[in-house]
Amino acid sequence: MAPRIALLGGRPTVLKSASDLGCEVVLVHTPGRYDTDAAARYCAEVVEAPLADEEAAVAAGRALFARQSVVRFFSPSELGLVPAARLNEEFGLGGNSVRTVRLLKDKSAMRRRLAEVGLSPVRFRVVHSAAELAGFLSELGGPAMVKPLDYGGSAHVYRVDAAADAAGIWEKAEAAGRTRMLAEEFLVGHEVSVEAFTDDGVHTVVAVTDKLLGAGGFIEAGHSVPARVDEAARQGIVELTTRLLDAVGLVEGPSHTEIMITGSGLRIIESHNRAGGDSIPELVRLAYGVDLVRSAVAVPLGIEPWQPEVPPAVAGSAIRFVPAEPGVVTGVEVSDDMPEGVTLDVKARPGMVVPPLTWSVDRVCGQVIAVGTDAADAAARCEKAVAGIRITTTPETTVAGEAGERA
Repeated sequence: MAPRIALLGGRPTVLKSASDLGCEVVLVHTPGRYDTDAAARYCAEVVEAPLADEEAAVAAGRALFARQSVVRFFSPSELGLVPAARLNEEFGLGGNSVRTVRLLKDKSAMRRRLAEVGLSPVRFRVVHSAAELAGFLSELGGPAMVKPLDYGGSAHVYRVDAAADAAGIWEKAEAAGRTRMLAEEFLVGHEVSVEAFTDDGVHTVVAVTDKLLGAGGFIEAGHSVPARVDEAARQGIVELTTRLLDAVGLVEGPSHTEIMITGSGLRIIESHNRAGGDSIPELVRLAYGVDLVRSAVAVPLGIEPWQPEVPPAVAGSAIRFVPAEPGVVTGVEVSDDMPEGVTLDVKARPGMVVPPLTWSVDRVCGQVIAVGTDAADAAARCEKAVAGIRITTTPETTVAGEAGERA
């Protein structure tokens, strides 16, 4: 009999993966935010509930379980992680504890936990006003990073250099609806992410990923696997990640941890009990042959065993996001001279609006994924492919003005 599972959130690739494992999939997702064609193809049922509303998501899961039980609630998306953990704990279905998931979800809680165990020292403070932010900056004596306690995608993340700048930054935070923010010392160095998998409390680091930051320094422009770090740095990253996951009590599933390699040593930025976004699991699969998306469901359910011995990388892989100036798309040209090993996913179409780049969701024009002999080769193929894509835009105000003149 096919195991019946509930996925709180999930892209088409996640739904297909669970369906291919022989699961009867119920998708719980925010109305209007999921792919209806994929849901119809791979899911037995769709339950609509706003994942951003934790209590509403939990209530939808309870109603689903009362109607016809599931063997496990999973969430591949940030918004569904806590509701899934609550439901699994309430119905005794196993998985990571609510405490663990909340520690990773709440960035200040994770910082406090790291401080308790003496791991990756970073000065931080939860601030509730411009005055509190200014006070922290004065004590810090240097720049700080200010970000929400419980959000992702580089949304509402700001660098603030001095106490005199606190008022302006706090205005932006309040405009985004924030009443408290996490302020922490600004880390300088080379940023990587760590893609790991945990089985019965034992952690395996599968890959270390290089991150390419775009304009502003906060929003990812691309990633490459494997990261170009030496073996000593890699071993340090593996040890630090393992100690972090032990400290928060992770017992199963994929994790995505961001680490800065600084002049003072390795420092944890944040971590999540889910696979990374930005198609990083696909990069890992291409480079190592390890499918984290499939394992996230297959291993906890006992459908497939986890193989803790990660094979050497068989290739390098990379992704780059296709850029364009903000405005209304007026033309899309793609060169016929594309390098081998490249997969294009150009989403830009004439008439589509390209928003200003404020967080990862604003990267609407598409992406390029490449495979090469190593990460550098894959990245070079990506860059060449992106250079062959030309998207022209016109400012929205110009389009609106022309429409008014014609009227």
